[in-house]
Amino acid sequence: MQILKFILLVCFLSGCNLFSSQKPISGVVQEITDATGVNVRISIPIKKVVSLSCGISEGLYALGKGGKEDDVIAVTDDCSHLPQVKGKECVGSKGNISIEKMILLSPELVLSIDGEIPEQTITNLRDMGITVFVLKQCVGMEDVQNNFRILGTITRTQGAVELNIAEAKERMDAVAKRMKDPKPRVFWEIGNKPLTAVGRGTYVDTIISLAGGENIVSGKTKFPYYTAAAVVKNNPDVIILSNVPEEESLRWKQIELLSASQNNRIYQVDPGLMNASTPLAMAEAVEKVSKLLYGAQ
Repeated sequence: MQILKFILLVCFLSGCNLFSSQKPISGVVQEITDATGVNVRISIPIKKVVSLSCGISEGLYALGKGGKEDDVIAVTDDCSHLPQVKGKECVGSKGNISIEKMILLSPELVLSIDGEIPEQTITNLRDMGITVFVLKQCVGMEDVQNNFRILGTITRTQGAVELNIAEAKERMDAVAKRMKDPKPRVFWEIGNKPLTAVGRGTYVDTIISLAGGENIVSGKTKFPYYTAAAVVKNNPDVIILSNVPEEESLRWKQIELLSASQNNRIYQVDPGLMNASTPLAMAEAVEKVSKLLYGAQ
């Protein structure tokens, strides 16, 4: 009730219409369908953007946006590790976006990734007249390219987008030429309590495949719980760890039955490799994983 009173007071003082479906848009307007099926009208080039995804923030900065105060005006706390966002307003965490801050900031556009923000939060923002565009959650390179092209469209930086895509393709083609059969078998752990693995149909699974590896985890669950016994049974050539304590490496090294342990092929990697932001960032992730699988060539 207190939040509702605050919202009504802000709207009264600012003269906004709480129940309008969209804010008035001036300039060149383009209507684009987002990942939720909503047709969103966007004034291009856009200003005053709030990014609710680290990947989106990185994408906007890669396109030269965000440096000016009226470009990216706010982010979420999962972007705090990015040096570019220093001094930017924070609107909360992905699971707890501050509606009050959003209203006070009065963004022209809020960008999010499908599945990262609660649907009710998106609905609440739209009901208050805030324009929200939801991009698709990335699994493959095509998804990353499509999202990046959308960012290029709304920022009028299509030329930079295509250069990024072309360079990424060239670099990944070079990785593909270094692949060998049989492909190294990979177990990628992203949680240790409980033991959680990267499954099929995920962005990281795509990275493994493009890097020339074979994910030992099968099934339809994207991030299944696993057991040490199952890892031993499938005996991966390489174990990759992210978002887990460094002691987890020691635990696997102590299981001498594992090929990865015998050959000292257990690696800790930056969790940032798991996030899709730009085609070039994806290409870099593929290159780094490929070096773990095949060594520097």
